[in-house]
Amino acid sequence: MDEARRNLMKGMLTGGTLLALGVPGITQAVPINQSVSDKTRNCHLLVANTRIGEMFSRGAYAACASNTHYRQGILPTVKLEDELLTHPLRVAELLYRSRNTRWIAVMDDSSAAIFNELVRKLDGHLLSLGSHTSASSDDATFPLRHVWTNASPAYSAGGLLASGLMQSQQNFSIVENFLEESVGDGAMTGSSISGFWSYRSAGNQATHLHCAGVSPIEACKSVGWKKSGKWESVSHRADEFRSDQDKAVRGTALVHPKFDNWEEATGFAIVAMALGMGINQESCSSRAFVNSLGQRNSSDLELSGKHFVSFVVDV
Repeated sequence: MDEARRNLMKGMLTGGTLLALGVPGITQAVPINQSVSDKTRNCHLLVANTRIGEMFSRGAYAACASNTHYRQGILPTVKLEDELLTHPLRVAELLYRSRNTRWIAVMDDSSAAIFNELVRKLDGHLLSLGSHTSASSDDATFPLRHVWTNASPAYSAGGLLASGLMQSQQNFSIVENFLEESVGDGAMTGSSISGFWSYRSAGNQATHLHCAGVSPIEACKSVGWKKSGKWESVSHRADEFRSDQDKAVRGTALVHPKFDNWEEATGFAIVAMALGMGINQESCSSRAFVNSLGQRNSSDLELSGKHFVSFVVDV
C-alpha cells in the first residue's frame, strides 16, 4: 500500500471527522431515520487473529450475554490472518454474501483502509468508525485515547466505554464526532456516569464536554479542542441524579462487567452499541469524556502502546 493512502487513512481516524478531509467517497453514513435495531438481529464480528482481536472478542461476547434480547446465541465471528492485505477479494466475497448484516470489525490501520474501500464498493452504511490507542509512555496524562466518528448520537459507544473505564480507575479521553445530530428531544441534562461534571459550549450548544477530575480548559487541551471558548455547567454531577444513559433497550439496566484490560472494555461498549444497548439520546455534534481521577500505571489494565481501528457498518 502506498504511503499517501496509508497517511490519508490515519488522518481520517485521528482527525475527528471524515467530511473535514473532503473525502465524499468514504463509506456512507446510515440514514438518521433508520432504527438502531434494524439490523441488530444479524450481527457478525470480524477480528484479526491477534491478541487484541482475542481480547476485543471477550468483551463482545460479554455484551451479548448482557443483552437479554439477543437471540443469536454466540456472536458469529470471522477471524482474519492477513487476507485483507494479501487476498482482499476473499473478504469482499464474504461481505457480498452477507447482505443485510451488521458487521463489527477490528483491525490495524493498513487493513482498515482496504476494509473501508470494500464496504464503500458495496454501498455499505457507516455507523461508527473509531481509533483506539494506549500510550506507551508512563508519563502520559491520559494513556487511553479513543476517537470516534459516528453516524449520529444514536450510534454512540463513548458513554458506555467511559462508564466501564471509570470502574477500572484509568485516566482516559474519549472524543465522539457525529455526522448528524439526533432527531427529537435531545436536551442535554448531564452525564449519568458517576464522577463526571457536564458542560456545553457557550458558543456552540451542540458541543458537549464531560469532565472528571479535570477542568473544561484542561480537558479541551487534552483532546485538541480550542481552549478559548466558554463552557456552561449543565445540571448536577452524575452521581447526584439519574438519567437514561446507562439503560439498555426496553428499560433494562445495563450491568458493566469488570474487565482485565481496556481492549475487552472497548469490545463490550462497541458491541453493546451495535446491538442497540445503552442508547444515548443526547443531541449533539461533538462530545468528549475526559477523566483524570484514575490511577496511573494501574495493574488492572494492560497499557503498552497498542492501537487498533474499529468499524460498525451495515452492508
